[in-house]
Amino acid sequence: AESKLGFSSYYIWRPRSYIHAVQVGSVMFGTASHLVTFAFISNKILLQSELSTRHLAMSMSMTGRKVSKIVSATQCKITRLIGTVDIDGNGTEHPLDQVDPFMLLDAGTLSKHATPPFGPHPHRGHSVVTVLLQGQLRSRDSFTQKDTVIKGPASYWVDAGSGMFHDETTVIPDESDPSQHVQLFQLWVSVKEEDRAKPAALQYETDLPSLEMKNDEGNVVGKIRYYVGGECHSIKTMHPIVVAHVSQDAGTTVKIPIEPSFGGFVAHISGSAIYGDSSRSTSTPYDVAVLDDGTIDDASFLTVKAGSDDGASYLVCTGEKIGENWFKKLAANGAILASSEDQARRIATEVTQASKEGLKSGDFSPFGTPSS
Repeated sequence: AESKLGFSSYYIWRPRSYIHAVQVGSVMFGTASHLVTFAFISNKILLQSELSTRHLAMSMSMTGRKVSKIVSATQCKITRLIGTVDIDGNGTEHPLDQVDPFMLLDAGTLSKHATPPFGPHPHRGHSVVTVLLQGQLRSRDSFTQKDTVIKGPASYWVDAGSGMFHDETTVIPDESDPSQHVQLFQLWVSVKEEDRAKPAALQYETDLPSLEMKNDEGNVVGKIRYYVGGECHSIKTMHPIVVAHVSQDAGTTVKIPIEPSFGGFVAHISGSAIYGDSSRSTSTPYDVAVLDDGTIDDASFLTVKAGSDDGASYLVCTGEKIGENWFKKLAANGAILASSEDQARRIATEVTQASKEGLKSGDFSPFGTPSS
């Protein structure tokens, strides 16, 4: 089957299956049973021919997506990579306020059981994905009214919609065992105003596979694990989003395919790498390389060169830009997102009262119950 997406084409054969149509570049990943592109997906689906031979042929532009800037993280109680204070100046001040469609990214390694001690807190008007690299988390929310324990590597996705209360804490039976410590990212994703009127929804997927990543010559150059999009099939997002963790071998170069119209960034985790056309190597944990706005001619992939000694580990996040203004108001240890300051303040006042009542009664259903 051939896909013409306006910027590149490809052929993939895979018996009796459907795959996402993708923006194709020069990196592939696969397993012994099938070969798929290491790519950032569109929302199209193609029916594949029943052919026994698996082959991939691709064309692509010769230049790559540029990096507009690299921003260091802000260290506080958490590590803030993206996102800043609310409309009243409350919260963590950080120079990178957003990367459309992403409005917040925090990172942390938690070594204590039953932390953080936020308690039930509200989310409204955005999507939240917890990227659980290692460890276990217990979650309870006003949507399902149930405790859910997930074990990494896992993805935990909340569409807050019109609102829900949520509580998420670590499960660490033996705090002295580093392999049980929780390593995670929490990513907030912007949504359209019409999505904020929808009931809340909850999804999660565990035991996410780690796949081989190959370069043009077919050499294995690392591993990739999708947390949203790609091979993470069960998480259904309101708008196209891809979140992937890459462990790239030392001294290798890859071209990561990216939909040219998508916004996004790379969060550096460890090792060293040169992202895009950056003039310097990035080795500081949690530096964020922000992708520049691209065109169809020059932005179909991002080049990543891993350090010759230590390789590189990084999180790649891209998504369809929302392009709508939003206003954040912190309330009851959570956040309200709305289309105006007045609306954000009004809802925050209502939610704060609902939180007080919920803490007394143990019932947080007045806010965030799905419509009948």
